[in-house]
Amino acid sequence: MQQLKKVSLPMSDQQWQRVSPWALLYFIVHFALRFIKDGLLNLLPILVLFVTQVEQKLFWGQIAVAVASLVLVLYAFAYYRNFKYRITDGHEILLNKGVFKKERLTLKFARVQNVNIAEPFYFQPVNLVNCIFDAAGSSAQEAVIPGIKLSYAEQVREQVMEFKAQLQQQEQPSIEQSEATDKPKTLTICNAEIAKFGLMSNMAILALAALAPFMNVIFEYLEKTIINRLEAILNEQAAFVGSAAAIAVLIMVVAIVLCAILLSVVMALVRFFNFQLYFQDDKFKRVAGLFERQQLSISVSKIQSVQIKQNIIARLLNRYTLICPQVSSGGMAAGVAAHKNKQTLVMPVITKEQVQAVCGWLFPWFVDLTELNFVKPERALLYKNTFLYVLLPTIFSALIFNALFDAATMLWSIVVGLVLMIGVFLNYQKTGVAMYQHDGRFFAVFKTGMLGVQYRVFEIYKAQSVTTISTYLMRRSQLKSLYIQLASGSVSMPYLKAELAEQFADFALYEIEGVERNWF
Repeated sequence: MQQLKKVSLPMSDQQWQRVSPWALLYFIVHFALRFIKDGLLNLLPILVLFVTQVEQKLFWGQIAVAVASLVLVLYAFAYYRNFKYRITDGHEILLNKGVFKKERLTLKFARVQNVNIAEPFYFQPVNLVNCIFDAAGSSAQEAVIPGIKLSYAEQVREQVMEFKAQLQQQEQPSIEQSEATDKPKTLTICNAEIAKFGLMSNMAILALAALAPFMNVIFEYLEKTIINRLEAILNEQAAFVGSAAAIAVLIMVVAIVLCAILLSVVMALVRFFNFQLYFQDDKFKRVAGLFERQQLSISVSKIQSVQIKQNIIARLLNRYTLICPQVSSGGMAAGVAAHKNKQTLVMPVITKEQVQAVCGWLFPWFVDLTELNFVKPERALLYKNTFLYVLLPTIFSALIFNALFDAATMLWSIVVGLVLMIGVFLNYQKTGVAMYQHDGRFFAVFKTGMLGVQYRVFEIYKAQSVTTISTYLMRRSQLKSLYIQLASGSVSMPYLKAELAEQFADFALYEIEGVERNWF
């Protein structure tokens, strides 16, 4: 059996090392973001009481901010003092960290999926970076060494990747390495396109939802400072007499919505600023970010599936979002949120031609997905959804409106029922599954959607489990629903013919058990 070459570091790196004093900035920012992300959500009831009940908000708010800032700096300094790292001859990365609870993290080279280099804006003047070791495609499994030289970080990444390449070559000795390297392929997304992703994403809705508990306070403040003045200006115009108050409120609501949209655009630019993607030797490298230039490297073999999304706004803009999730730790729940992971490759806004190009790098067979022969669910699904989501709500609302108000309001129930019927029909039309064979390898494509559309493409042997489910009524109609669990989420196909669902499940299980290629 082929022996692994020994990967060694300089002697100084085999001892416990401290990071640069500039790393204190990283710890301050890191814990501040963690507090904003996790702590503020838990403190939301207290914040609501503070905004609605406490007088002299400015004074007490300044006191709270000052105390929180002092505690944050002291904790970050203590964390920095206790933080040490070591890279051993045994191909391990060791971290000592913690303040009140000391922790030693051991990460073997063989467990590292990616070594990414991030350059925060506050490290740029001193030429320092963060070296991020991703163990399982999850931020919970990351090991970060902050505040080290770029040359050293690149050296460590090269040594870890060299070790993993030797390990893979030992496990699969029959694979011959090509001496000639592929020419790099590139994809660049301009910042004007990135701004469109802010319009396509749901960040504006999330921003408004976050402000919902404070809406009463916000409108009271706006009423005193802006709305009353705006109403007075409108009352001076004869055309607005009698409706000035309603128009002023409408203007403020529109302004708040526009601010939320602007915030969504800004957040998209912060995350994907100057987006550059490189593909060479079956590896992706992505560089993006405004305040922190994140370098993400992903091997094609580690990509579990490809998601191609186009919501209603993206349809209007004729753009798509392409997501390549990796393995998610933590089971099914982690897979649901895989697209939010920092280690997930996201191409936020690309054209149809760019989708074809990038997917062509991954799948040589890739064709226009609309040309595939999708198997649609049986009409029983349409009948069931029509009954549950159209007829029952329409009849229920019509009875209530007829009992409480004028019978003419039933027309609104009918209109709502028609809208729901259109949504149910569109969802039925855009649900399907297709299989594709290329060079002895089998791929599955699942399609869902309503106003938009979403495709999920993956090689069948990468599935983790396959399940078929049928209710009593489905069994009488000889129907089954198909569920496939992936390492990065799950897909489903409802209301297939029982024979077809069983055939697909049997074939998927055969691929899972019979193909020995590694995918994690």
